[in-house]
Amino acid sequence: MHKKEVFAWSVYDLANTAFSALFVTFFFPLYIKQYLGGNEFQIGLVFGLSMLLVAITVPFIGALTDIRQRRMSYLIGFTLFCCGATYLVVHSNLKWALILGFIANYFYHTALTVYNAILPRISTKKDVGKISGIGVSVGYLGTFLSLLMTWAILNYYGWETITGIKAMFPATAIFFLGFSLITFITLKDRFIPKTKLKTDIIKSFQDVKKTLLQIKQHKNLLWFLIATFMYVNAINAVIVFLYLYGRAEIGLSVKSFMLVYIIFAISAAIGAILFGKITDWIGPKKTLSISGILWILTLLVLIKVTSLTSFIFGGVLGGIALGAVWTAMRPLLLQIAPKQKTGQFFGFMELSDKFSGVLGPILFGFLVVRTGYSWAISSLLIFFILGLLALYKVKK
Repeated sequence: MHKKEVFAWSVYDLANTAFSALFVTFFFPLYIKQYLGGNEFQIGLVFGLSMLLVAITVPFIGALTDIRQRRMSYLIGFTLFCCGATYLVVHSNLKWALILGFIANYFYHTALTVYNAILPRISTKKDVGKISGIGVSVGYLGTFLSLLMTWAILNYYGWETITGIKAMFPATAIFFLGFSLITFITLKDRFIPKTKLKTDIIKSFQDVKKTLLQIKQHKNLLWFLIATFMYVNAINAVIVFLYLYGRAEIGLSVKSFMLVYIIFAISAAIGAILFGKITDWIGPKKTLSISGILWILTLLVLIKVTSLTSFIFGGVLGGIALGAVWTAMRPLLLQIAPKQKTGQFFGFMELSDKFSGVLGPILFGFLVVRTGYSWAISSLLIFFILGLLALYKVKK
C-alpha cells in the first residue's frame, strides 16, 4: 500500500461526498421546491435524466481511460464542470436551475467513474476492501466537515432564510474543488499515450461494442449489474428525497436535519470501516447481501416514522447499510473483471448505477405526487429483494 497515494485518492472521496450530501440530498431539492416553486417530480427528472446521460456515456469514458491510461486529466475536467454548474444554480430561475442541476449531477457521476477506476492502481487483492473502505469512510468525514461548514453559514445568515440557502451552493462548489486539489496535485498519471486521441476514441467505441456483443460470456458481470441496478434504484431515491420526506412527515426543520445527517454520516463512516474489514474477511458478495438486508430493515423503519427519534434510528441503520454497499461494490467488481478491462467494467457498473438513477428518483417522485410518501417508500422494498436474488447468481 502506497500511503501517500491512498491518502490522495481517499481525499477526493472526502470532497465529492460533500456534493452528494449538500447538493443532492439537501439544498438543491429544498431550493427547487421551497423557493423556486418546483415539485418532487421535476427534481426526480433532473437526477433521473442526468443519470440516463451518464449511463449512455460512461462505458465509453471508462474504455477510453483504459486505453489512454490517463485518468487524472479527465477527473480534473469533470470536477471543474460539476463545481462550476453548482456555483451558478443560485443565479438562475427555475428552468435554468433545473438545467444546471442536470449538468452538475452529470459531471459529478462521470468524475466518479474515473475515480473508481484508479483504485486498482493503488491497491492489491489483499487490501482492496480495506482501501475501498478507507475511501468511503474518509468520504463521510467529508460529509461531516461540510455539515460543520453548513452549520456555520446558516447560523450566520439564518436557518430558514433564502440568503442562507443560496450561500450553500457556492460554498459546496468551493469545498468540493478545494479538497480535490490535494488529489489533483498528488496523484499523477504514469503513462503517456503514444497514439492520437481520435484513434483512441474510435477504439474505445469498438471495445465497448465488443464487450456488449460478448456480454453473455460475462454472466457474472450481467448478474452483478442487475443486482447493483436494483440496489441503487432504491438508494438514489432515498438520498434525493430523505430531507423532503422528513419535512413532510414530521415537520423536520433545516436545523434538525443537520443533526440527523451528522449522525447519519458518522454511522456511514463506521459502516464503511467495519464492512471494509468484513469484505476482506468474508468476501464482497456476502457483504453486499448483508447490506441489502439492512436496507430492507431501514425502509421498514422509515415507513413507520412518527417522531424525530424513529427518523434518527432509520438514518443510523441506513447509514451503516450505505457504507457497506459502497465499500463492497468496488471489490466485488474487481473480483469478476478482467484486469485489462477494469476501467470499462467500472464504466458498466456506473451504467447500471445511473440507469437505476433514472428509474428510482423519477418513479419515487411520481408516486409522491400521486399517492404520498408511504407508498413511494414501500415500493423501494421490491428493488432490494430483486437485488438480493440477482446477487445470489454472481460467482467468483
